[in-house]
Amino acid sequence: MAGTLTTPRVAGIADSGFPAEIDASVKIRWVDDLLINMSERSADLLKYLGGTSGFMFNNTKVEWVEDDPWNRRPTLGATPLSNAGDTTLTLAAGTTHRYPVGTIFKNIDNSSLAGELVRVTGHPGDPDLTVVRDITAAGAEGAWATGDEVVVAGFSMDENDEWVARPTAIFNLPFNYAQVAHVAADVTYRRQETALYGLRGTDLDKVSADTTAEQFVAIEQEAAHGSRFAGTSTVPAMFGGLVHFITDANGAQVTDLSGAALTRKDIDDKLQDLYYEVGSEKMAMTILISAWGKRKITSFFSAAERLGPGASQAGVAIDRFRTEWGDIDVLMHTALSKGEMYFIRRELNKIGHHGSRGRPHLEEAVAIGSGGQTGPFVRRIFYSDLSMLCKGVQGEGRIHNFSQSA
Repeated sequence: MAGTLTTPRVAGIADSGFPAEIDASVKIRWVDDLLINMSERSADLLKYLGGTSGFMFNNTKVEWVEDDPWNRRPTLGATPLSNAGDTTLTLAAGTTHRYPVGTIFKNIDNSSLAGELVRVTGHPGDPDLTVVRDITAAGAEGAWATGDEVVVAGFSMDENDEWVARPTAIFNLPFNYAQVAHVAADVTYRRQETALYGLRGTDLDKVSADTTAEQFVAIEQEAAHGSRFAGTSTVPAMFGGLVHFITDANGAQVTDLSGAALTRKDIDDKLQDLYYEVGSEKMAMTILISAWGKRKITSFFSAAERLGPGASQAGVAIDRFRTEWGDIDVLMHTALSKGEMYFIRRELNKIGHHGSRGRPHLEEAVAIGSGGQTGPFVRRIFYSDLSMLCKGVQGEGRIHNFSQSA
């Protein structure tokens, strides 16, 4: 070309943008053989709970038996003892049978009573007990309030008293439903044998792997957020997860922080509540928590960070911390809502499958017609039939609605 001393080839004249590449259409492409997939498909919570084979069942409804939760600190009803002369002690409905004649209660919270002791002498009917007031004459009779802390202080009978039977315990049968999931992975005959960049193996293998990974994440999400539902003609049945069972109504310890910042005291208070409810041997020992909550827990211990001379790494990350009730594991997970945390007992929460076929799996679709192959494609089917046990929620808890910025 006139005015130049270069022969324009692939790059044209340096830095001029002219002329255009004269043979761009014949250049050989170079494509890295690694397929990058940034989908979030971790299932740490599912793994922590033992996977999907914690138990096997053979009905569409799963039930378990929980014993009557006797407690050394009875729950008082409204105006448990209204005045000094009142001998009718009112407890929470459905709990009086736990305390037979001879049971001794002590009010350890109301200082004006000086630790008054009362003894049960009769069961007129739930939720009331008949008691004798100030049996040692060492306290002072007075009104007991619902918020007073009352404990079982012993059990006493006269030597020649007739036998008095403890009323029968009341068993509780919580339940859950089974949930079916099935989805097909389809690839046409042509697609199955087409060379594709970044793909090792067949396209059916990739679609099957993606489907399986996503279904396991869905199972994990159900374990966290599932709401127990029997199903209707238009909506399938679903099993309930942690959010369904760990509630005040089921006896769990639940705290709504109403947007306040999460503190170490909030966590210790919750652990203490669980300790007084079921004892250290049965209380939750794992905290499932959001990312912000995990950062807050780590910040409680940031003062422990020390850097020596020449240190090239810094930071504190807390995955377990020691408390008066034992070592508490902290599991951060994206499945939870960002402003909540759960206190669980790992071995009491399990996911199981209906029979052997309900275990999550892939199988080949070979039949022609509905459910099988209906055209020129290859089909694999993912199938699972699962439910979840959430036992002992009286020893578990939840803190929710805490600030995500403070």
